[in-house]
Amino acid sequence: MANENGTYILTEEEKDTLVEREAFDQGTKVAQIFSGIFFFGVAAWLTVSNGTKLAFVQRAALEKRLTVCCFLNTYVAFFSTFFNFFQLTAVDDAVLPEAGNFTLDLARPFEWIMTCPLMQLSLVLMGGAKLPEYRRYLMPGFSATILLLGTFGALFGDHFFAIKVVAFIVGCLLFAAMVYFNRLQIIEYSNGEEGLISGDSEFRKATVLLIMTWAPFPCWYVVSPEGIGLVTNTLVIQLGWAFLNIVSKFSFIFYIQRVKDMYCNRLKTKRELQPGKVGFGSGGGQRPGSCSPPGDMEYGGAMGAGYMTAQELELAEAEKKKAQLSAVVVETMTFLGMAQHT
Repeated sequence: MANENGTYILTEEEKDTLVEREAFDQGTKVAQIFSGIFFFGVAAWLTVSNGTKLAFVQRAALEKRLTVCCFLNTYVAFFSTFFNFFQLTAVDDAVLPEAGNFTLDLARPFEWIMTCPLMQLSLVLMGGAKLPEYRRYLMPGFSATILLLGTFGALFGDHFFAIKVVAFIVGCLLFAAMVYFNRLQIIEYSNGEEGLISGDSEFRKATVLLIMTWAPFPCWYVVSPEGIGLVTNTLVIQLGWAFLNIVSKFSFIFYIQRVKDMYCNRLKTKRELQPGKVGFGSGGGQRPGSCSPPGDMEYGGAMGAGYMTAQELELAEAEKKKAQLSAVVVETMTFLGMAQHT
C-alpha cells in the first residue's frame, strides 16, 4: 500500500513472502553447491582409486606417459567446459565495489585452479623417471598457490589495497620459482644438453609453450579491475580472459596430442621394419601392438647392442637410416591425411 507521500510500503504479509522467497533461494543455492562438492569428491576418489598410480606412470614407457597426459588434458577440457558454462549463472558472481561494481565470476579462477595444476602435472609425467617424484606435487602446488593468491587479492584487496599488492608480489615470486623448476626439468630430462632457450626436444618445446602462454595472465590481471583497473570495459576484459585461456590450453593440449601421435607412428614403423626386435614380445617383454620401445629411446638414446663387429655396425647403421626414412614417410603421409597408403 502507499502512504501520504505516495511511497509504496510493504505489508507484513508481503514482507513475510519476500523473506520466505529469499530463504528458499538461498537454501536451494547452498544445497546445489554442497551436492556439487560431494559429487566432485566422489568422482575424484573414483578416479584415484581405479586409475593407475602416478608413481608407476612416471616410471612407465613414454607411450604410457603420453597417453596419461592426453587423459589429463581431457579432464582439463571437461573442467573448462563446465566452469565456462557455470559463469553464465549468477551463483558465482562477486561484486567488487571499489572497482566500479565490477562483477567477478568466481567460476573463472576456480576453473584455472582445477586445470592449470593438471597441465603442470602432465609435464612432470612426460619427463618420466629422470625427474624427481616430488615434482608431481611441487609443480601443481606452485600453480594452485599462485592462482589462490590472485583470487584472494582480487576479493579481499578490494578494500585493502596492500593485500592486493602483497598477494601479487608473492604470486610473481612463486611464478618465477615455478619457471626455474621448469627450466631445471628440461636440463634433467636432456641430461644437461638442453635449457630453457636452447634445445629441440618435444619436452622442452611443451615446457616453453606452457610458460610463454601463461606469462600474459599476470599482466592482464594487473590492468583489469581485479588489479589496478586500467581497463574498465567489461567486454574487453572478458574477451581478454577468454582469448588467453583458449590460446594457452588449446596450444598445450593439441601439442601433447601431436607428440603422442607422431611418437607412436615412428615406433610402429620401426616395429614393422624390425618385427623381431620391437613390439612382438621377443627379447624385450613388449606386448603385441605396443608402440613403446624396449630401451630408452626418448632423448638421443638407443638400445644397447653389446659388442658388434664392423660389419654388424655397418648393417645396424643402414637399418637405422632406413627406419628413419620410413618414419619420415609415415609422418608426411599422416600429415597429408593419407596414412592408409603407407
